[in-house]
Amino acid sequence: MKRLSFSLAVLLAAALPSSRAGLRAGDKVPAKEVTPLRVVVHVNFADAARQGHGLKNVENVLKAVHGKAEVEVVCHGAGLALLVKGQTKHADQVAKLLKQGVRFAACENTMREKSVAKADLLAGAMTVPSGAVEVIRAQQAGYAYFKP
Repeated sequence: MKRLSFSLAVLLAAALPSSRAGLRAGDKVPAKEVTPLRVVVHVNFADAARQGHGLKNVENVLKAVHGKAEVEVVCHGAGLALLVKGQTKHADQVAKLLKQGVRFAACENTMREKSVAKADLLAGAMTVPSGAVEVIRAQQAGYAYFKP
């Protein structure tokens, strides 16, 4: 009898709708389910169009959660170009996101490899010893991983 009751309880629990069940395209997820949001965005590619799409994704995330998010964009390898004056095609967009609290981190290993000085970075960009390690540490600290 106990087994039957347990089995029935499990089946009932599985059949009950979850808080997201039944959502359809266009439905809004209640804000309490998406905040606080912590995201690390991984940029290690040089494609300026893709970088722009990634920054637009960040803007959309901030908009969706009414700015209640911690976002860090980590740039290393070929992605460092996003934060280098004279190389980036997105300086204005980066500046706008910095004002909204987004952190931009440049990899010091890549900077040494490419002979990029801190003064060459966009205003407001910070540096980290290793971009790869920064992404890993952010994930260990509970940040969701996003790569455009």
